[in-house]
Amino acid sequence: MIGAVGRGSFNRNGVGWSRPLAVAVLALTANPVAAANLLQPIGEVAEAQSTHLIRVSIIALVAIVPALVATPVVFWRSRIAKGGARYRPDWEFNRWYEGAIWAGPILVVAVLAFWLFHATRQLDPYDPLPGEPLRIDLVGLDWKWLAIYPDQSVAAVDQIVVPVDRPVTFRLTADTVMQSFLPNGIAGQIYLMPGMITQLNVKAREEGEGEAIQTQYSGDGFANQRVPLRAVTAEAFESWVSGATGAPLDGAAYPALAASGASADEIAPRRPQLLPLTDACLFDRVVARYHQGTPVRPASQPGSPLYDPARGALPDGPCDALRGPRGHDMQMGNG
Repeated sequence: MIGAVGRGSFNRNGVGWSRPLAVAVLALTANPVAAANLLQPIGEVAEAQSTHLIRVSIIALVAIVPALVATPVVFWRSRIAKGGARYRPDWEFNRWYEGAIWAGPILVVAVLAFWLFHATRQLDPYDPLPGEPLRIDLVGLDWKWLAIYPDQSVAAVDQIVVPVDRPVTFRLTADTVMQSFLPNGIAGQIYLMPGMITQLNVKAREEGEGEAIQTQYSGDGFANQRVPLRAVTAEAFESWVSGATGAPLDGAAYPALAASGASADEIAPRRPQLLPLTDACLFDRVVARYHQGTPVRPASQPGSPLYDPARGALPDGPCDALRGPRGHDMQMGNG
């Protein structure tokens, strides 16, 4: 991976010319599937967004190119020495020039507005995609992502894996400050906040690897909250799910996992974990923390400097009793 190699070879004592050269060589020789992004999408939603970006860029050129071409032409014709333009101090208006000046931008804005409306409806993150979706409950924490696979009874820390050609429905929340989740190369970004649930429906159309990025400014180290996001075959996904090891994750073990720990460091390698999940209600317990009718104290709030895992217990009870009458769902913006 370009990003992994770049971070691993970074030297705080001096960058020099070798690292930029190495990154440039990797960018030209690496498998493009291994560096999924908006211009190299591996997901259907990201592909539609990439097409929309290219389309509106071309439309905008209708207004930009004439101005870029005309500016040097006007300077050349109106120069003092041997200029070709006529001197017309009394000229003040021409209906054809005025119409062209206004008609072009008005047309461009109208077309852009149409395509923006169309793309906004087409790319609604709450609209499910055809097929039986894989459910992933994602919790944003300080400098790490927790991806819960309730139907597979596993939970992944600092990695997200999805099968190719199968729709995925994310439920998202944060157990710290407000965050923004960007599955680069798969779909666009969407916000998540404590006590609220947002949704994102995506589908990977081919194998590849992008990054799950936290794009909301949330303090020191936020820009380095980025973890591998892999799209693999169905067989590889089943093999990955069966590889869960370590102590099971449940409501009792979660408070220690939610602790911020040291600030994210760009050169520190990620250590992804895949843990057995023994509490199918874990995501709902995280959301329900903020719906108990009393304020969440700093000592009980992950992300707080005063957070104490011993006092950060999650609510008990069955899943249906945790979410309340409205389910705590709230639609939030996406991009």
